[in-house]
Amino acid sequence: MKRFATLLGGLHLLLLALPLSAATAKNDIQEFKLKNGMKVLILKDDSIPNANMYTFWKVGSRNELPGITGLSHFFEHMMFNGSKNFPPGSFDTTMEAAGGSNNAYTSNDVTVYTNWFPTSAFSTIVDLEADRIANLALDDKKIDSERGVVLSERSTGLENDPWEELSIVVRSTAFLAHPYSWPVIGWETDIKAWTKADLQKYFDTYYNPANAVMVVVGDVDPK
Repeated sequence: MKRFATLLGGLHLLLLALPLSAATAKNDIQEFKLKNGMKVLILKDDSIPNANMYTFWKVGSRNELPGITGLSHFFEHMMFNGSKNFPPGSFDTTMEAAGGSNNAYTSNDVTVYTNWFPTSAFSTIVDLEADRIANLALDDKKIDSERGVVLSERSTGLENDPWEELSIVVRSTAFLAHPYSWPVIGWETDIKAWTKADLQKYFDTYYNPANAVMVVVGDVDPK
């Protein structure tokens, strides 16, 4: 996990005029690549003292295999469920205390984490993002607890929704053996059967800085 330690550490310096590679202006968008491999795009907009930060991880249900379907969506949950340094829920409470808000979503192709906050809280938000990648808590108790949450979400949002049921039938017919054939939330049997080892392997494979693109728009100055 040490390779994650510098996930966003360089971003503070990046915004203080220490780009780690040549920046290129394209429609006022500044593009950087951090030493850890993460691509960062910055668009300055000082109309209000706020910023939006979107982190796109190039992993979705298409990266899964039969037996581990739903893992991408599950990590969307786990990323808000505490780390070795912060208890569950602290990401949300810290964000709200700083005057910001956040969300996340998972699709077939990407998992996206979104943050909106006052520019004054920028360093705090960067620290939170870096910490949950470097120190995400994957202990059995938290996994089992969140597993129950996801199963409940699946039951209410998929199994009891006729349109979702229709979508499953259409997908399974249209894509056959392709990963697009299963729902992003995963199959119930797989959700119940995941092991901690499955989660750790998936996390180590896809949650590395080189597999992400961070987009920051707002009252920040890359120069």
